[in-house]
Amino acid sequence: MTALDISGWIAHWAQWSPGKTALRFEDRCVSYAELARAVQRAAAWLGGRGVSPGDRVAYLGPNCPELLELLFACARTGAIFVPLNTRMPAAELRVFVAATRPRLVVAEAGFRDLALASAGEDRVAAFGSGPEAFAGGAALRRPADPDPDPAAPVLILFTSGTTGRPKGATFTQENLTFNALNVITAFGLTGADEILTAVPMFHSGGLFIHTTPGLCAGATVTIHREFDAGLLLADVPRYRVTLLACVPAMTAALAAHPAWDRADLSSLRSVLTGSTVVPRGAIEPWQRRGVPVMQGYGSTEACPVATSLPPGSPGELALTAGKPLLYHRVRIVDAAGADVAAGEPGEVWIRGRSVMQGYWENAQATREAFRDGWFRNGDLGLFDEQGYLHVIDRIKDIIIVGSSNVYPSDLEAVLAECADIREAAVVGRRDDALGEVPVACVVPVPGRSLTRDQVLALFDGRLASYKHPRDVIFLDALPRNAAGKVQKTILRDLGLRRLD
Repeated sequence: MTALDISGWIAHWAQWSPGKTALRFEDRCVSYAELARAVQRAAAWLGGRGVSPGDRVAYLGPNCPELLELLFACARTGAIFVPLNTRMPAAELRVFVAATRPRLVVAEAGFRDLALASAGEDRVAAFGSGPEAFAGGAALRRPADPDPDPAAPVLILFTSGTTGRPKGATFTQENLTFNALNVITAFGLTGADEILTAVPMFHSGGLFIHTTPGLCAGATVTIHREFDAGLLLADVPRYRVTLLACVPAMTAALAAHPAWDRADLSSLRSVLTGSTVVPRGAIEPWQRRGVPVMQGYGSTEACPVATSLPPGSPGELALTAGKPLLYHRVRIVDAAGADVAAGEPGEVWIRGRSVMQGYWENAQATREAFRDGWFRNGDLGLFDEQGYLHVIDRIKDIIIVGSSNVYPSDLEAVLAECADIREAAVVGRRDDALGEVPVACVVPVPGRSLTRDQVLALFDGRLASYKHPRDVIFLDALPRNAAGKVQKTILRDLGLRRLD
């Protein structure tokens, strides 16, 4: 078995420490030896259903051990794993099924009807959660290991689509291996770590930040079916969790939970958070509880973390995106692709062995995303004199008022300081005179009264007048994707409808 076949991680630990717990899920504990046998069963089960190297195997279901069994089984057999977003309706899922043409759609029993409506009966196989999920009949035959090519695709993850139509980022065995090495070295991850995964594993953050690197290192991963603030706050002390990934929206829910102030968080040695621009509100609740928190930066295509705050860094640096990980290089370049000086803003470019192979069957998008081997992340950022990355905004989100650039993150920082605002985002709206103008999309704190004029007054004396929002849209909640990122394309459309 090649060293870059990621199912070899599980096989190794099954030999090295067979009785150690690899996964916890609800009332189950799965040892590394049991996980290795489950991966073998799943690989045989796929083979018994005609899955061959290069075939796509889609998965529709919650976070659970079977998702990981299928990922490693695909790695062993040379198939390509495609986890689907369980929050999508059938009409939307059909687009992704059509794009990847899976040989098989494997659905957890509770999602069988949705899978059937999305893919048709001839391709759907449902399973019941449990230690024998993929056992049965002739499918128990052990297929010969095909020694998969480490450069062959093993996983397709769809991008978050905050700026447009999602694309299928395609990853190889080698990509996943180098991501694991990046995380292990950056966070000092070892087999002694206790990891809790509550971010959806159909998203790169759920799979790549701690979960698969943890299994590479022989750690224990506690899986939550879905994010539940109360359960997470109970399980951190119950299992003495050491590493946690937590997107900003999750932090907000945790900090608002009645158990937050009394929860024992002393076991946490690192909480990693991330977004394009991480708000102060995603950092400070952890710092007030004395929990080390660091920002990671990257994208789905970068698998996903390219930079992170080095452990032990002063707390005031938590609002930076840190420094490049061991197997990543990061540049800040101008429009011509030339490096800019420290302190000068430019586009963030990333290169490394864990950066995706390309977009699935989308050669044009792949060509546009890369230049001379560098992935163009589409974000505006700068390196300071100490080499810390500061992310300013999405380039596509920049609002050009007249001839001046306005960064939505600057306006969002002002809105975040208002005690009457629960969350807010700023987008551009076309304007006949100025080209574009900023519009504030605001979610008031429940029970608080807030007017348009009060919101606009927040900017007086804080920002130049040309940066001020020209309108305010009040919402019950901001639209977010599975990673917790605000979907600004939806907000822009809403802003234009309000104008029309």
